[in-house]
Amino acid sequence: MTSKWAAGAMSLTVAYFAYHALAGEQGLGQWTDMQAKLTAKKAELATLQAGNAALQKDIARLTPGQIDPDLVEYLARSELNFVYPDELVIVDSSQ
Repeated sequence: MTSKWAAGAMSLTVAYFAYHALAGEQGLGQWTDMQAKLTAKKAELATLQAGNAALQKDIARLTPGQIDPDLVEYLARSELNFVYPDELVIVDSSQ
């Protein structure tokens, strides 16, 4: 009679661990979800690093002693809406 109880207990133990290995908090299902999140985060990191590299390049072009006049003019025109006195400004009111 003891062997039936032992076999039942062993079966329940194996079933318990098998369930948690597949569907538990750190099981196979959760692992695949985490792999998908990791892939998305790596793509986001690559995008952020590319943006950071572009900003570092702009910073290097604006450091004192090495200022790029073309970048300064571009920034003044695009960000501050500066124009030369002899330029003609056309305002599009349809937007």
